[in-house]
Amino acid sequence: MKLWQKIFLYTLILVMLAVSITSILLLKNSFSLALEQRKQSVYSEHEFLITSFKSMMLTERLRANAVVLDESTLLAFMVDTFGTSKKGVAFFDGENQQVYANKKMGIPKTLIDAVKSSETSHMQVQDDQLYAASAESIEGKKYYVITENYIGDVMETYENMLRQIQVISMSCAMGMALILIVVVKLLLIPLKRLNEGTREIAQGNYQKRIRERGHDELSELARNMNIMAEAVETNVRALEDVAEDRKHFIDNLSHEMKTPLTSILGFSDLLQIKKEISDESRIEYAGIIKEEASRMRTLSGKLMELITVGEAKLEWQQEDMAKLFTEIGTSLKVVADKHNISLYCESEEGMLWVDRELFKSLLYNLVDNAMKASQEGGLIQVLGRFEEELFCIQVIDEGVGIPKEEIDKITQAFYMVDKVRGRANGGAGLGLALCAEIVSTHRGVMRFESQLGEGTCVFIRMKGGKAIA
Repeated sequence: MKLWQKIFLYTLILVMLAVSITSILLLKNSFSLALEQRKQSVYSEHEFLITSFKSMMLTERLRANAVVLDESTLLAFMVDTFGTSKKGVAFFDGENQQVYANKKMGIPKTLIDAVKSSETSHMQVQDDQLYAASAESIEGKKYYVITENYIGDVMETYENMLRQIQVISMSCAMGMALILIVVVKLLLIPLKRLNEGTREIAQGNYQKRIRERGHDELSELARNMNIMAEAVETNVRALEDVAEDRKHFIDNLSHEMKTPLTSILGFSDLLQIKKEISDESRIEYAGIIKEEASRMRTLSGKLMELITVGEAKLEWQQEDMAKLFTEIGTSLKVVADKHNISLYCESEEGMLWVDRELFKSLLYNLVDNAMKASQEGGLIQVLGRFEEELFCIQVIDEGVGIPKEEIDKITQAFYMVDKVRGRANGGAGLGLALCAEIVSTHRGVMRFESQLGEGTCVFIRMKGGKAIA
């Protein structure tokens, strides 16, 4: 059963129950008031009849010049008095034996017992008749006088009103049903629209947005569904980007591994197949094999470091940046001298929370990239300074530079601006990707500024720095 059907049925049932119960209670109250009024009227008539009978009996006693009328005379007087009356009247003696009744009546058996036990007047309804009974002293004896009164008109009125209520209730049910269907349908239009929009989103249309109207709960639900759809769309795009990046990563890795392996296998076959080979050729082939094997070792090392940088348990400690920069500068000076490049590495004094080995790897990779882009006789500067609670690093070279359209891609794994130069220098395009991961791990940001033919400057800002006053 659909929601609109449930709302329609439950509301209709509740409304009809409320209308019916209210109508029946009002009818019963009205009937009770009418019956109570009729009882008062019957009781008054009963008292008047008894009083009139006693008065006429007194007159008859005076006329007969008797102190007490005997039973036969009393019975004859009852017949003369009530014989032609349309109202039923009956007299019972103290033994509950009927003395006189002007017509046959269905008097309740418990009525006389109730009067006898309480010595007060009582009334009782049976079928369409209302019986009134009282204990009276007549001619020195106790009699129970019972009168019968027709109340069928009251009962008939009650039954007619009950039938009218049933008809009115059915009419109200039909009218209410029509009104409820229209109202429920109108109220649930936003829910239908929300359901259709949700179905589209579930089927993959993440650009779908549900129209928001008003400020009720359905509008709030539509707003939350739109927020959810936007989040899902963002996450799906992110997953698609990750999947695409992984595909490129695997493709590039396969390509990078294939090239040196082909060279190694090719020159190994030459060494194995050729029966006569000169020392010069053998040394040349062995050198190529060594160079390609060295390149594969570098590639695997960089790749392993890139994979594990976010998973390894870091050893955070405060490091003196001036001392650490001096240590790094001393280590790299040998390589820089080999390439006839001047290296200047210096930092302001102060402490920074870092993982020592990762931080050193960051600067080694940045300087290594700067050396590959620089010409002989060039200058590379590695500078560190403190700004409030930040530590800022600059790595500046005078190399070939990077095109502006390439800057946003250089931190992607295996990406190289100049693939020929990169491979010639033993690169695989993993250095800057590794640097980006290390900076992110240290809650820092890294950006690049470069001009073709003028060099590149790498800016890094890390949190947790504190200068020594």
